[in-house]
Amino acid sequence: MKKYGRLLGSLILVGLLVWRIDWRQVASAFAQLETSYWLLALGLYLLTQGVSAARWQMLGRILGLGGGWRDYLSPYFIGMFFNLVLPTSVGGDVVRAWYLAQQWRAAGVNRPVDAGRSPLTLAFLSVLADRVNGLAVLIAVACVATLCCPIALPRWIVTIVAGMGASCLLGLAILPLLPWLRRRLPVHPRLSPLFDGAGLCMRDRRGLLGVTLLSLVVQLANVALAWLVGEGLGLPVPPLYYGVLIPLVSILTLLPISLNGMGLREAGTVLLLAPLQISSASAVTLSLLLFAVYTVASLLGGVVYLFGRSPRFSMEAGHADAVGGDSDQGRMCEPPAAA
Repeated sequence: MKKYGRLLGSLILVGLLVWRIDWRQVASAFAQLETSYWLLALGLYLLTQGVSAARWQMLGRILGLGGGWRDYLSPYFIGMFFNLVLPTSVGGDVVRAWYLAQQWRAAGVNRPVDAGRSPLTLAFLSVLADRVNGLAVLIAVACVATLCCPIALPRWIVTIVAGMGASCLLGLAILPLLPWLRRRLPVHPRLSPLFDGAGLCMRDRRGLLGVTLLSLVVQLANVALAWLVGEGLGLPVPPLYYGVLIPLVSILTLLPISLNGMGLREAGTVLLLAPLQISSASAVTLSLLLFAVYTVASLLGGVVYLFGRSPRFSMEAGHADAVGGDSDQGRMCEPPAAA
């Protein structure tokens, strides 16, 4: 039912856009695009995924998995492909965690000693930590861009960013208390891996700082590639405003009312560019071109999946491993998505 509800939401949002947008103006904006800017954005995004894989590798090492950068790069691209083709924002996360665990099982690592958990549990914890860290840095970028933006932002944008920043600070303040809470409160067995993972991350402050710095590089690169596409379209948008636009649109697409943010992405871009007097057609064109960058990069993950040496993933196998691998793992295959 949730899937059909999201499909209905996407159809409604897309229908409204089709009705309200002058698609001749969209076609005209596409025709004016300087292709070199879009290609630069695509190249930057591909390089950024390599940095994202390095960030995931660092988190895997903190949690006890270890491994080289290439061990994480291939599952990362495969996960991107499944995020594109599956009707859920976390499907790719399930896939890349499963692939990482399969690699360690193939290498004969059945039970990492330092955490007492299976490779699959640690792989899911690493994906969850990757998403949470990326989301926190994304919100931080939005806060700094809002403070430094050279134009006066509407009050509703400032209020939304301030609320996200406050929520993020509250969540970060709670993290160090998790070990204390576990010792004093009854914890459901299915939640114990979360507490274990949080404890491992909090103990390695230097590693966590390195992960956060890589997340900052990733999020700034995402802002820069949006600026490149905007420049290619000739949009009069200050570079710092993209630091507000991209985080807000990314977080908006996490709302469970559409398939993979379809319609929400375009509507959010139109809404956030309206204060700058950017036409709806130009805003939709920007959104579609950014999605085209993500799509091309994700399809490369499909090439890795189809022609690589990795085993084939099935949702049944992934679900069985995720739930059956450890009696206390539970629904660890459903981490929250983030940019």
